[in-house]
Amino acid sequence: MIQMIGGEMPDWVEDRLPVGGALFEYIAGLVPAGARVLVAGPHDDGLIDALAARTRLTVLVRSQPRAIELDTRGLSVLCGTLAKVTDTDRYDIVVALDGVRRLCSVEGPQLDWVESLQSLHKTLRPGGTLLLAVENELGAHRLVDPSSATAAQGDGDWLPLGEFDTKPGNPTRLAERLVTEGLAVDWLGTLWPFPAAPTLIATPSALRNGPVDALAAATAGAVGRAYANREVLSDPRRLAAAAVRGGLGAELAAGWLVVAHRAPRPMATLNLPAVLFGDGPVVELAADETGTWVRRLVREDPDRETTAATGPLPAGRLLEELLLTACLRHDLPLVRRLLAGWMTALPRSAADNVVVHGDAYAVLDPTVPAQGDVLRQFAHTLLGGGYAHPWPAATDVATLTSLLHGAAGQPGVIADISPAEDEPLPDSRREHDEQLRALRRQVADAASRAQWFEREIERRDRELRKLRLQTAAFSGTVGFRAAKISYGVARKVRNRLRKGLS
Repeated sequence: MIQMIGGEMPDWVEDRLPVGGALFEYIAGLVPAGARVLVAGPHDDGLIDALAARTRLTVLVRSQPRAIELDTRGLSVLCGTLAKVTDTDRYDIVVALDGVRRLCSVEGPQLDWVESLQSLHKTLRPGGTLLLAVENELGAHRLVDPSSATAAQGDGDWLPLGEFDTKPGNPTRLAERLVTEGLAVDWLGTLWPFPAAPTLIATPSALRNGPVDALAAATAGAVGRAYANREVLSDPRRLAAAAVRGGLGAELAAGWLVVAHRAPRPMATLNLPAVLFGDGPVVELAADETGTWVRRLVREDPDRETTAATGPLPAGRLLEELLLTACLRHDLPLVRRLLAGWMTALPRSAADNVVVHGDAYAVLDPTVPAQGDVLRQFAHTLLGGGYAHPWPAATDVATLTSLLHGAAGQPGVIADISPAEDEPLPDSRREHDEQLRALRRQVADAASRAQWFEREIERRDRELRKLRLQTAAFSGTVGFRAAKISYGVARKVRNRLRKGLS
């Protein structure tokens, strides 16, 4: 059933994908059965189906074609703008994982973030729970994005406020704003790599006090897969990992997911772990009684191998970061030791999915499928990222791959792989600029050498001309001619004496 509440957009189709993904669907599956739920904004069909199967669901959308589509599936739909929603009907749980940006229409008032939060607050029953996602305008995804958040990137951006909006800019201020509006925060997590489809959700406490190296590696891996073949200002993997290790993971996350309830006490409690990650199978990460961080598979994927997903989280630094550091320092002994240990222990796991602790090598995410020539992937990372390495003469992936195989103690036959099969990397402008700077340095060095050779040739030409002038000057004097005649006579006498003696 569709209820037109006012402000509906008859011919409007959202120009951006709805929010969704494995993690959001898993969280939706934790909603108590039988609860009265309002889903506000465009959400993925899988997420809506997961909620509709266990709750009394109502969906709020501004697009009339989308409302008609949901109605044909037997769902209760409110079609219109958020400003027209009244507090007549209240809900046990309000789900706004898309945030509040796409809840207002051009047919009604344009609410800012605080006003939208107040409108959602009114739809909650006393003790009702709000699931709200908030995009971070200063997140890593914004810092590497070539486009501006204050310029329209699509038809739906008729108010591209960007960082000038009224929404909070960090988790602390977000929690304070919710408390100010009468909502108590039950749980807050950071979203990586995108707020619309996260593959890693971690609480700020876990990022600060948990297994920092492993979480930095997991964050870098999630961001790297999301930005493969996408144009960025700089490599987001390095930025994300450095932010987590530097204690700024919560502040530079792509967004935040908050679970809050209206006073006096929550009617339903969502028990969310400290860390969730996965893009198909979902794995939760939490500390056990002994303080050891343990992985536990909470959602399976029939297309992925998940038998090794449960167990203690391996400690250590990401192998790719250690190798890049050793290459930048031209530390060949360390490079050889890391490559040899890697190929001996885990020859089918990529460097961005292996952690090293001492001499032990372990897989970070066991749900990632086995790879082909992982040394070729690392060679592609070295060259594509513009990193300095101990083999500057190797300017193509095939040559560098053969050198890496030799350094790893495996100089055998290397598989012939076309460049199209290489693992895609973020298309980083900064790394491109670094490659150009390196080429300019090489050209400048070659030009300097060429100029030195030219100066040396000119100097020797001057010396040669001087010698020729001296020779010409001496050859025209009487003394030179007399000496020449005397030398000729002496040579004839010598020759006759030799003949006589013989």
